[in-house]
Amino acid sequence: MNPKSPLLQIILFALCLRIISAFYSEGYLMHDDHFWVVESSASWADGEDYNNWLPWSQEELGRTPTPHYANLFYSSIHYLYFEFVEFLGFSNPNQKALILRLIHGLLSLIPLVLAYKISEKIGGIKPAIWVGFMMAGLAWTPLLSVHQLVEVTCIIPLLAFSWILTKHEWTTKTLVIAGMFLGIATGLRYQVGIMGLGLVAAFAMTSKKGWIWNSIITGISALFFFALTQIPTDIYLWGEPFAQLRAYIEYNLNSSSEYPQGSIFTYLFVILMMAAPPISFFFFYGYLKSVKKYAWLVLPSLAFIVFHSLFPNKQERFIIPALPYIIIVGTLVWHNEERNKTLSRALISLSIIINVILLAPLTVTSKNTSQLKAMNFLREAGDVESFLYVKTDGSAFPPRYYLDSWISYTVADEGTVVKDQRIKHCHDESIVKPNYLVFVGDSHLGEYVAEFKEAYQSMEYVSQFGPTRADRFLNYLNPRIALKRSMIYKIDPTLECSEVTKGENE
Repeated sequence: MNPKSPLLQIILFALCLRIISAFYSEGYLMHDDHFWVVESSASWADGEDYNNWLPWSQEELGRTPTPHYANLFYSSIHYLYFEFVEFLGFSNPNQKALILRLIHGLLSLIPLVLAYKISEKIGGIKPAIWVGFMMAGLAWTPLLSVHQLVEVTCIIPLLAFSWILTKHEWTTKTLVIAGMFLGIATGLRYQVGIMGLGLVAAFAMTSKKGWIWNSIITGISALFFFALTQIPTDIYLWGEPFAQLRAYIEYNLNSSSEYPQGSIFTYLFVILMMAAPPISFFFFYGYLKSVKKYAWLVLPSLAFIVFHSLFPNKQERFIIPALPYIIIVGTLVWHNEERNKTLSRALISLSIIINVILLAPLTVTSKNTSQLKAMNFLREAGDVESFLYVKTDGSAFPPRYYLDSWISYTVADEGTVVKDQRIKHCHDESIVKPNYLVFVGDSHLGEYVAEFKEAYQSMEYVSQFGPTRADRFLNYLNPRIALKRSMIYKIDPTLECSEVTKGENE
Protein backbone atom coordinates (compact mmCIF):
# COMPACT_ATOMS: atom_id res chain seq x y z
CA MET A 1 0.00 0.00 0.00
CA ASN A 2 1.21 3.48 -0.79
CA PRO A 3 1.43 5.16 2.64
CA LYS A 4 0.87 8.57 1.04
CA SER A 5 -2.68 7.77 -0.09
CA PRO A 6 -4.16 5.01 2.10
CA LEU A 7 -7.54 6.69 2.42
CA LEU A 8 -8.05 6.90 -1.34
CA GLN A 9 -7.25 3.20 -1.72
CA ILE A 10 -9.62 2.33 1.12
CA ILE A 11 -12.39 4.40 -0.49
CA LEU A 12 -11.87 2.69 -3.85
CA PHE A 13 -11.97 -0.72 -2.16
CA ALA A 14 -15.20 0.19 -0.35
CA LEU A 15 -16.72 1.66 -3.50
CA CYS A 16 -16.09 -1.54 -5.50
CA LEU A 17 -17.79 -3.66 -2.83
CA ARG A 18 -20.80 -1.36 -2.65
CA ILE A 19 -21.26 -1.20 -6.41
CA ILE A 20 -21.20 -5.00 -6.58
CA SER A 21 -23.70 -5.23 -3.75
CA ALA A 22 -25.96 -2.56 -5.28
CA PHE A 23 -26.23 -4.54 -8.52
CA TYR A 24 -26.53 -8.03 -7.02
CA SER A 25 -28.38 -7.48 -3.75
CA GLU A 26 -31.92 -7.06 -5.01
CA GLY A 27 -34.98 -7.43 -2.87
CA TYR A 28 -35.24 -6.05 0.62
CA LEU A 29 -33.69 -7.20 3.88
CA MET A 30 -36.71 -6.80 6.14
CA HIS A 31 -40.18 -5.32 6.20
CA ASP A 32 -39.26 -1.84 7.44
CA ASP A 33 -36.54 -0.98 4.93
CA HIS A 34 -38.93 -1.50 2.03
CA PHE A 35 -42.56 -1.10 3.10
CA TRP A 36 -41.95 1.77 5.52
CA VAL A 37 -39.45 3.60 3.34
CA VAL A 38 -39.58 2.74 -0.37
CA GLU A 39 -43.18 1.59 -0.63
CA SER A 40 -44.60 4.54 1.29
CA SER A 41 -42.51 7.28 -0.34
CA ALA A 42 -42.90 5.90 -3.87
CA SER A 43 -46.66 5.80 -3.43
CA TRP A 44 -46.66 9.46 -2.30
CA ALA A 45 -44.72 10.39 -5.42
CA ASP A 46 -47.45 8.69 -7.46
CA GLY A 47 -50.21 10.56 -5.64
CA GLU A 48 -51.19 7.54 -3.55
CA ASP A 49 -50.76 6.55 0.10
CA TYR A 50 -49.74 2.92 0.42
CA ASN A 51 -49.87 2.69 4.21
CA ASN A 52 -52.77 5.13 4.73
CA TRP A 53 -50.54 7.18 7.03
CA LEU A 54 -51.69 10.57 5.73
CA PRO A 55 -54.72 12.26 7.33
CA TRP A 56 -56.73 12.67 4.13
CA SER A 57 -56.34 8.96 3.32
CA GLN A 58 -57.66 8.06 6.75
CA GLU A 59 -60.60 10.43 6.30
CA GLU A 60 -61.49 8.74 3.00
CA LEU A 61 -61.62 5.42 4.89
CA GLY A 62 -63.94 6.94 7.49
CA ARG A 63 -61.29 7.00 10.22
CA THR A 64 -60.38 9.78 12.61
CA PRO A 65 -56.99 11.02 11.36
CA THR A 66 -54.31 9.80 13.77
CA PRO A 67 -50.53 10.02 13.38
CA HIS A 68 -48.81 6.71 12.74
CA TYR A 69 -45.85 5.92 14.96
CA ALA A 70 -43.44 5.86 12.02
CA ASN A 71 -40.76 8.56 11.76
CA LEU A 72 -41.54 10.22 8.42
CA PHE A 73 -38.29 12.19 8.00
CA TYR A 74 -36.34 9.41 6.30
CA SER A 75 -39.34 8.39 4.17
CA SER A 76 -39.87 12.03 3.15
CA ILE A 77 -36.31 12.23 1.84
CA HIS A 78 -37.07 9.20 -0.32
CA TYR A 79 -40.25 10.87 -1.53
CA LEU A 80 -38.11 13.74 -2.85
CA TYR A 81 -35.82 11.19 -4.49
CA PHE A 82 -38.69 9.49 -6.34
CA GLU A 83 -40.11 12.82 -7.43
CA PHE A 84 -36.70 13.80 -8.81
CA VAL A 85 -35.92 10.59 -10.72
CA GLU A 86 -39.40 10.51 -12.21
CA PHE A 87 -38.91 14.14 -13.29
CA LEU A 88 -35.71 12.95 -15.03
CA GLY A 89 -37.72 10.33 -16.90
CA PHE A 90 -36.95 7.13 -14.98
CA SER A 91 -40.04 4.98 -14.79
CA ASN A 92 -38.86 1.38 -14.36
CA PRO A 93 -39.05 0.50 -10.64
CA ASN A 94 -36.02 -1.78 -10.86
CA GLN A 95 -33.90 1.02 -12.32
CA LYS A 96 -35.05 3.46 -9.64
CA ALA A 97 -34.31 0.89 -6.91
CA LEU A 98 -30.82 0.27 -8.33
CA ILE A 99 -30.04 4.00 -8.40
CA LEU A 100 -31.30 4.27 -4.83
CA ARG A 101 -28.99 1.44 -3.71
CA LEU A 102 -26.05 3.07 -5.47
CA ILE A 103 -26.78 6.40 -3.78
CA HIS A 104 -26.90 4.74 -0.36
CA GLY A 105 -23.64 2.98 -1.15
CA LEU A 106 -21.98 6.28 -2.05
CA LEU A 107 -23.33 7.97 1.07
CA SER A 108 -21.88 5.17 3.21
CA LEU A 109 -18.40 6.33 2.18
CA ILE A 110 -18.89 9.47 4.28
CA PRO A 111 -18.86 7.69 7.68
CA LEU A 112 -15.91 5.63 6.44
CA VAL A 113 -13.93 8.83 5.86
CA LEU A 114 -15.07 10.31 9.17
CA ALA A 115 -14.12 7.18 11.12
CA TYR A 116 -10.72 7.21 9.40
CA LYS A 117 -10.20 10.89 10.24
CA ILE A 118 -11.23 10.45 13.88
CA SER A 119 -8.81 7.52 14.28
CA GLU A 120 -6.00 9.36 12.51
CA LYS A 121 -6.49 12.48 14.63
CA ILE A 122 -6.32 10.51 17.88
CA GLY A 123 -3.98 7.64 17.14
CA GLY A 124 -2.15 8.26 13.89
CA ILE A 125 -2.10 6.66 10.45
CA LYS A 126 -1.74 2.98 11.40
CA PRO A 127 -4.97 2.55 13.42
CA ALA A 128 -6.74 4.84 10.94
CA ILE A 129 -5.91 2.43 8.11
CA TRP A 130 -7.28 -0.50 10.10
CA VAL A 131 -10.45 1.39 10.96
CA GLY A 132 -10.85 2.46 7.33
CA PHE A 133 -10.61 -1.08 6.02
CA MET A 134 -13.05 -2.38 8.62
CA MET A 135 -15.58 0.33 7.80
CA ALA A 136 -15.06 -0.52 4.14
CA GLY A 137 -15.13 -4.29 4.22
CA LEU A 138 -16.48 -5.86 7.36
CA ALA A 139 -18.66 -8.70 6.14
CA TRP A 140 -21.97 -6.89 6.70
CA THR A 141 -21.03 -3.38 5.56
CA PRO A 142 -21.51 -3.54 1.75
CA LEU A 143 -24.88 -5.29 2.05
CA LEU A 144 -26.34 -3.04 4.74
CA SER A 145 -24.86 0.09 3.17
CA VAL A 146 -26.84 -0.20 -0.06
CA HIS A 147 -30.24 -0.86 1.49
CA GLN A 148 -32.67 1.64 2.95
CA LEU A 149 -31.84 1.05 6.61
CA VAL A 150 -32.21 4.21 8.67
CA GLU A 151 -30.01 2.60 11.35
CA VAL A 152 -27.15 2.71 8.83
CA THR A 153 -27.95 6.10 7.29
CA CYS A 154 -28.04 7.87 10.66
CA ILE A 155 -24.36 6.94 11.16
CA ILE A 156 -23.44 9.73 8.70
CA PRO A 157 -24.50 12.64 10.96
CA LEU A 158 -23.52 10.69 14.09
CA LEU A 159 -19.88 10.37 13.05
CA ALA A 160 -19.92 13.98 11.79
CA PHE A 161 -21.00 14.94 15.33
CA SER A 162 -18.13 12.91 16.81
CA TRP A 163 -15.61 14.24 14.28
CA ILE A 164 -16.41 17.85 15.19
CA LEU A 165 -15.85 17.06 18.87
CA THR A 166 -12.60 15.25 18.02
CA LYS A 167 -11.08 17.78 15.64
CA HIS A 168 -11.86 21.07 17.37
CA GLU A 169 -11.68 22.68 20.78
CA TRP A 170 -15.07 22.68 22.47
CA THR A 171 -16.02 26.28 21.82
CA THR A 172 -19.58 27.57 21.51
CA LYS A 173 -19.36 27.45 17.70
CA THR A 174 -18.02 23.91 17.71
CA LEU A 175 -20.68 22.68 20.11
CA VAL A 176 -23.46 24.27 18.05
CA ILE A 177 -22.21 22.47 14.94
CA ALA A 178 -21.83 19.18 16.84
CA GLY A 179 -25.34 19.61 18.22
CA MET A 180 -26.65 20.23 14.72
CA PHE A 181 -25.37 16.85 13.52
CA LEU A 182 -26.68 15.08 16.61
CA GLY A 183 -30.08 16.68 16.06
CA ILE A 184 -30.17 15.57 12.42
CA ALA A 185 -29.16 12.03 13.43
CA THR A 186 -31.97 11.98 16.00
CA GLY A 187 -34.36 13.24 13.35
CA LEU A 188 -33.51 10.19 11.27
CA ARG A 189 -33.57 7.70 14.14
CA TYR A 190 -35.24 8.86 17.35
CA GLN A 191 -33.33 6.44 19.59
CA VAL A 192 -29.91 7.93 18.90
CA GLY A 193 -31.01 10.98 20.86
CA ILE A 194 -30.05 8.97 23.95
CA MET A 195 -26.44 9.61 22.93
CA GLY A 196 -26.96 13.19 24.06
CA LEU A 197 -27.25 11.96 27.65
CA GLY A 198 -24.00 10.07 27.26
CA LEU A 199 -22.38 13.24 25.93
CA VAL A 200 -23.46 15.15 29.05
CA ALA A 201 -21.65 12.50 31.12
CA ALA A 202 -18.60 12.86 28.86
CA PHE A 203 -18.59 16.64 29.33
CA ALA A 204 -18.82 16.18 33.10
CA MET A 205 -15.90 13.75 33.03
CA THR A 206 -13.57 15.69 30.72
CA SER A 207 -14.39 19.38 31.28
CA LYS A 208 -15.65 19.53 34.82
CA LYS A 209 -15.88 23.29 35.20
CA GLY A 210 -17.69 24.04 31.95
CA TRP A 211 -19.65 20.84 31.49
CA ILE A 212 -23.05 22.38 32.26
CA TRP A 213 -22.55 25.18 29.72
CA ASN A 214 -21.25 22.71 27.12
CA SER A 215 -24.27 20.49 27.69
CA ILE A 216 -26.74 23.38 27.40
CA ILE A 217 -25.24 24.72 24.16
CA THR A 218 -25.04 21.29 22.50
CA GLY A 219 -28.49 20.33 23.77
CA ILE A 220 -30.20 23.48 22.52
CA SER A 221 -28.54 23.11 19.11
CA ALA A 222 -29.49 19.41 18.89
CA LEU A 223 -33.10 20.10 19.88
CA PHE A 224 -33.39 22.97 17.40
CA PHE A 225 -32.13 20.97 14.43
CA PHE A 226 -34.11 17.91 15.50
CA ALA A 227 -37.20 20.11 15.50
CA LEU A 228 -36.38 21.26 11.96
CA THR A 229 -36.49 17.64 10.80
CA GLN A 230 -39.89 17.04 12.39
CA ILE A 231 -42.00 20.17 12.76
CA PRO A 232 -42.55 21.07 9.06
CA THR A 233 -44.09 17.66 8.34
CA ASP A 234 -46.02 17.60 11.62
CA ILE A 235 -47.47 21.07 11.11
CA TYR A 236 -48.40 20.31 7.49
CA LEU A 237 -50.01 16.96 8.25
CA TRP A 238 -51.38 17.31 11.77
CA GLY A 239 -51.33 21.03 12.57
CA GLU A 240 -49.20 20.57 15.68
CA PRO A 241 -45.50 19.95 16.41
CA PHE A 242 -44.02 16.55 17.32
CA ALA A 243 -47.22 14.65 16.59
CA GLN A 244 -45.32 11.73 15.04
CA LEU A 245 -42.84 11.63 17.93
CA ARG A 246 -45.65 11.45 20.49
CA ALA A 247 -47.29 8.64 18.53
CA TYR A 248 -43.96 6.81 18.39
CA ILE A 249 -43.39 7.11 22.15
CA GLU A 250 -46.94 6.04 23.00
CA TYR A 251 -46.72 3.04 20.68
CA ASN A 252 -43.41 1.82 22.12
CA LEU A 253 -44.61 2.26 25.71
CA ASN A 254 -47.70 0.19 24.98
CA SER A 255 -46.54 -2.32 22.37
CA SER A 256 -42.81 -2.98 22.81
CA SER A 257 -43.52 -6.39 24.36
CA GLU A 258 -45.05 -7.58 21.07
CA TYR A 259 -41.60 -7.62 19.41
CA PRO A 260 -38.55 -9.90 19.87
CA GLN A 261 -37.41 -9.65 23.50
CA GLY A 262 -34.10 -11.46 23.85
CA SER A 263 -31.89 -11.17 26.92
CA ILE A 264 -29.91 -8.24 28.26
CA PHE A 265 -26.89 -9.75 26.47
CA THR A 266 -28.52 -9.94 23.02
CA TYR A 267 -26.77 -6.87 21.68
CA LEU A 268 -23.44 -7.87 23.20
CA PHE A 269 -23.59 -11.03 21.08
CA VAL A 270 -24.57 -9.00 17.98
CA ILE A 271 -21.68 -6.58 18.52
CA LEU A 272 -19.14 -9.37 18.96
CA MET A 273 -20.36 -11.12 15.82
CA MET A 274 -20.42 -7.99 13.65
CA ALA A 275 -17.11 -6.40 14.70
CA ALA A 276 -14.75 -9.04 13.21
CA PRO A 277 -14.59 -11.98 15.65
CA PRO A 278 -12.47 -13.12 17.43
CA ILE A 279 -10.64 -9.80 17.58
CA SER A 280 -13.99 -8.15 18.32
CA PHE A 281 -13.74 -9.46 21.91
CA PHE A 282 -10.56 -7.42 22.41
CA PHE A 283 -12.09 -4.42 20.65
CA PHE A 284 -15.09 -4.40 22.96
CA TYR A 285 -12.90 -4.85 26.03
CA GLY A 286 -10.69 -1.95 24.91
CA TYR A 287 -13.79 0.14 24.21
CA LEU A 288 -15.12 -0.39 27.73
CA LYS A 289 -11.81 0.28 29.46
CA SER A 290 -11.42 3.60 27.59
CA VAL A 291 -14.50 5.27 29.04
CA LYS A 292 -12.43 8.09 30.51
CA LYS A 293 -9.71 8.42 27.85
CA TYR A 294 -12.13 8.65 24.91
CA ALA A 295 -15.21 9.72 26.86
CA TRP A 296 -16.77 11.80 24.05
CA LEU A 297 -16.74 8.69 21.81
CA VAL A 298 -17.47 5.95 24.34
CA LEU A 299 -20.10 7.40 26.69
CA PRO A 300 -22.64 8.54 24.04
CA SER A 301 -22.49 5.20 22.22
CA LEU A 302 -22.39 3.23 25.48
CA ALA A 303 -25.53 5.02 26.68
CA PHE A 304 -27.15 3.95 23.39
CA ILE A 305 -26.07 0.31 23.92
CA VAL A 306 -27.28 0.23 27.52
CA PHE A 307 -30.63 1.76 26.58
CA HIS A 308 -31.28 -0.84 23.88
CA SER A 309 -30.07 -3.68 26.10
CA LEU A 310 -32.61 -2.70 28.77
CA PHE A 311 -35.50 -1.87 26.41
CA PRO A 312 -37.80 -4.87 25.72
CA ASN A 313 -37.91 -4.60 21.90
CA LYS A 314 -34.65 -6.15 20.69
CA GLN A 315 -34.03 -6.35 16.94
CA GLU A 316 -30.46 -6.87 15.79
CA ARG A 317 -30.29 -3.91 13.43
CA PHE A 318 -31.13 -1.44 16.21
CA ILE A 319 -27.58 -1.57 17.59
CA ILE A 320 -25.83 -0.79 14.29
CA PRO A 321 -25.30 2.97 15.00
CA ALA A 322 -22.99 2.06 17.92
CA LEU A 323 -20.73 -0.31 15.96
CA PRO A 324 -18.41 2.31 14.38
CA TYR A 325 -17.54 3.61 17.86
CA ILE A 326 -16.52 0.16 19.06
CA ILE A 327 -14.43 -0.30 15.92
CA ILE A 328 -12.74 3.08 16.28
CA VAL A 329 -11.98 2.96 20.02
CA GLY A 330 -11.24 -0.76 20.04
CA THR A 331 -8.70 -0.35 17.24
CA LEU A 332 -7.03 2.61 18.95
CA VAL A 333 -6.62 0.62 22.16
CA TRP A 334 -5.41 -2.47 20.27
CA HIS A 335 -2.64 -0.50 18.58
CA ASN A 336 -1.61 1.32 21.77
CA GLU A 337 -1.14 -1.74 23.94
CA GLU A 338 1.81 -4.12 24.02
CA ARG A 339 0.96 -7.78 23.52
CA ASN A 340 2.40 -11.04 22.26
CA LYS A 341 3.12 -10.47 18.56
CA THR A 342 2.58 -14.09 17.57
CA LEU A 343 -0.82 -14.19 19.30
CA SER A 344 -1.79 -10.83 17.82
CA ARG A 345 -0.95 -11.94 14.28
CA ALA A 346 -2.85 -15.18 14.77
CA LEU A 347 -5.96 -13.33 16.01
CA ILE A 348 -5.81 -10.80 13.18
CA SER A 349 -5.29 -13.52 10.56
CA LEU A 350 -8.18 -15.59 11.89
CA SER A 351 -10.46 -12.52 11.97
CA ILE A 352 -9.55 -11.64 8.38
CA ILE A 353 -10.16 -15.21 7.18
CA ILE A 354 -13.57 -15.40 8.87
CA ASN A 355 -14.51 -11.98 7.53
CA VAL A 356 -13.52 -12.79 3.93
CA ILE A 357 -15.44 -16.08 4.06
CA LEU A 358 -18.56 -14.15 5.12
CA LEU A 359 -17.95 -11.04 3.02
CA ALA A 360 -18.09 -12.77 -0.37
CA PRO A 361 -21.60 -14.27 -0.07
CA LEU A 362 -23.10 -11.44 2.00
CA THR A 363 -22.06 -8.78 -0.52
CA VAL A 364 -24.21 -10.39 -3.22
CA THR A 365 -27.02 -11.58 -0.93
CA SER A 366 -30.59 -11.03 -2.08
CA LYS A 367 -33.62 -11.55 0.13
CA ASN A 368 -37.38 -11.67 -0.45
CA THR A 369 -36.91 -11.59 -4.20
CA SER A 370 -39.65 -14.12 -4.91
CA GLN A 371 -42.32 -11.56 -4.03
CA LEU A 372 -40.45 -8.84 -5.89
CA LYS A 373 -40.22 -11.02 -9.01
CA ALA A 374 -43.90 -11.90 -8.78
CA MET A 375 -44.83 -8.21 -8.87
CA ASN A 376 -42.35 -7.62 -11.69
CA PHE A 377 -43.99 -10.44 -13.64
CA LEU A 378 -47.45 -8.93 -13.23
CA ARG A 379 -46.16 -5.52 -14.27
CA GLU A 380 -44.60 -6.93 -17.43
CA ALA A 381 -47.76 -8.92 -18.18
CA GLY A 382 -49.50 -5.57 -18.55
CA ASP A 383 -53.05 -6.82 -18.05
CA VAL A 384 -53.48 -6.84 -14.27
CA GLU A 385 -56.86 -5.54 -13.14
CA SER A 386 -56.44 -6.70 -9.55
CA PHE A 387 -55.02 -9.74 -7.77
CA LEU A 388 -55.83 -11.98 -4.85
CA TYR A 389 -52.82 -12.39 -2.57
CA VAL A 390 -52.95 -15.80 -0.87
CA LYS A 391 -50.75 -16.10 2.23
CA THR A 392 -50.23 -19.79 2.91
CA ASP A 393 -47.55 -19.67 5.63
CA GLY A 394 -47.65 -16.67 7.90
CA SER A 395 -47.37 -12.99 7.12
CA ALA A 396 -46.56 -11.67 3.64
CA PHE A 397 -47.07 -8.37 1.82
CA PRO A 398 -47.03 -7.69 -1.92
CA PRO A 399 -44.32 -5.11 -2.79
CA ARG A 400 -46.54 -3.16 -5.19
CA TYR A 401 -43.72 -0.72 -5.86
CA TYR A 402 -42.39 -3.33 -8.32
CA LEU A 403 -45.84 -3.68 -9.84
CA ASP A 404 -45.55 0.02 -10.66
CA SER A 405 -49.20 0.36 -9.78
CA TRP A 406 -51.15 0.91 -6.58
CA ILE A 407 -54.25 -0.97 -7.71
CA SER A 408 -56.30 -2.46 -4.91
CA TYR A 409 -55.95 -6.13 -4.10
CA THR A 410 -57.58 -8.61 -1.75
CA VAL A 411 -56.02 -11.06 0.68
CA ALA A 412 -56.72 -14.67 1.57
CA ASP A 413 -55.15 -16.72 4.36
CA GLU A 414 -55.85 -19.74 6.55
CA GLY A 415 -59.10 -18.18 7.75
CA THR A 416 -60.51 -17.68 4.25
CA VAL A 417 -63.36 -19.81 2.93
CA VAL A 418 -62.37 -19.99 -0.73
CA LYS A 419 -65.85 -20.37 -2.22
CA ASP A 420 -67.14 -17.47 -0.14
CA GLN A 421 -64.22 -15.34 -1.29
CA ARG A 422 -65.07 -16.12 -4.93
CA ILE A 423 -68.72 -15.19 -4.40
CA LYS A 424 -67.77 -11.96 -2.63
CA HIS A 425 -65.54 -10.91 -5.53
CA CYS A 426 -68.44 -11.35 -7.91
CA HIS A 427 -71.13 -9.62 -5.86
CA ASP A 428 -69.27 -6.80 -4.10
CA GLU A 429 -69.28 -3.87 -6.51
CA SER A 430 -66.68 -2.01 -4.40
CA ILE A 431 -64.07 -4.71 -5.12
CA VAL A 432 -62.19 -4.81 -8.41
CA LYS A 433 -62.45 -8.41 -9.56
CA PRO A 434 -58.98 -10.04 -9.60
CA ASN A 435 -57.69 -11.67 -12.75
CA TYR A 436 -54.59 -13.09 -11.05
CA LEU A 437 -54.00 -15.22 -7.96
CA VAL A 438 -50.62 -14.88 -6.24
CA PHE A 439 -49.79 -17.62 -3.73
CA VAL A 440 -46.97 -16.92 -1.26
CA GLY A 441 -45.65 -19.50 1.18
CA ASP A 442 -43.84 -22.79 1.55
CA SER A 443 -45.01 -25.99 3.20
CA HIS A 444 -48.75 -25.34 2.75
CA LEU A 445 -48.48 -23.89 -0.74
CA GLY A 446 -49.56 -27.06 -2.55
CA GLU A 447 -52.69 -27.69 -0.51
CA TYR A 448 -53.83 -24.07 -0.89
CA VAL A 449 -53.36 -24.23 -4.66
CA ALA A 450 -55.36 -27.46 -4.78
CA GLU A 451 -58.15 -25.94 -2.69
CA PHE A 452 -58.38 -22.88 -4.93
CA LYS A 453 -58.41 -25.05 -8.06
CA GLU A 454 -61.58 -26.71 -6.81
CA ALA A 455 -63.31 -23.33 -6.64
CA TYR A 456 -61.80 -21.44 -9.59
CA GLN A 457 -62.55 -23.27 -12.81
CA SER A 458 -60.45 -20.98 -15.04
CA MET A 459 -57.34 -21.10 -12.86
CA GLU A 460 -54.29 -21.42 -15.10
CA TYR A 461 -50.66 -21.68 -13.94
CA VAL A 462 -48.41 -18.92 -15.28
CA SER A 463 -45.15 -18.74 -13.33
CA GLN A 464 -43.39 -19.18 -10.00
CA PHE A 465 -40.37 -17.76 -8.20
CA GLY A 466 -38.50 -19.51 -5.43
CA PRO A 467 -36.68 -18.23 -2.33
CA THR A 468 -33.01 -17.28 -2.62
CA ARG A 469 -30.10 -19.15 -1.07
CA ALA A 470 -29.97 -16.48 1.63
CA ASP A 471 -33.65 -17.07 2.44
CA ARG A 472 -33.02 -20.81 2.68
CA PHE A 473 -29.95 -20.35 4.87
CA LEU A 474 -31.79 -18.07 7.29
CA ASN A 475 -34.67 -20.55 7.43
CA TYR A 476 -32.16 -23.30 8.22
CA LEU A 477 -30.70 -21.24 11.08
CA ASN A 478 -34.12 -20.19 12.33
CA PRO A 479 -37.13 -22.18 11.04
CA ARG A 480 -39.44 -19.44 12.34
CA ILE A 481 -38.24 -17.31 9.40
CA ALA A 482 -40.66 -18.74 6.87
CA LEU A 483 -39.62 -19.43 3.30
CA LYS A 484 -41.68 -17.65 0.67
CA ARG A 485 -42.18 -19.11 -2.79
CA SER A 486 -44.47 -17.12 -5.08
CA MET A 487 -46.76 -18.91 -7.54
CA ILE A 488 -48.86 -16.99 -10.05
CA TYR A 489 -52.11 -18.21 -11.60
CA LYS A 490 -54.36 -16.38 -14.00
CA ILE A 491 -58.15 -16.51 -13.86
CA ASP A 492 -60.98 -15.18 -15.99
CA PRO A 493 -63.19 -13.13 -13.62
CA THR A 494 -66.04 -12.96 -16.15
CA LEU A 495 -66.14 -16.75 -16.45
CA GLU A 496 -65.82 -17.22 -12.67
CA CYS A 497 -68.69 -14.83 -11.96
CA SER A 498 -70.89 -16.43 -14.61
CA GLU A 499 -70.27 -19.78 -12.89
CA VAL A 500 -71.22 -18.20 -9.54
CA THR A 501 -74.45 -16.82 -11.04
CA LYS A 502 -75.19 -20.15 -12.73
CA GLY A 503 -74.72 -22.03 -9.46
CA GLU A 504 -76.99 -19.65 -7.59
CA ASN A 505 -79.77 -20.00 -10.19
CA GLU A 506 -79.73 -23.77 -10.15
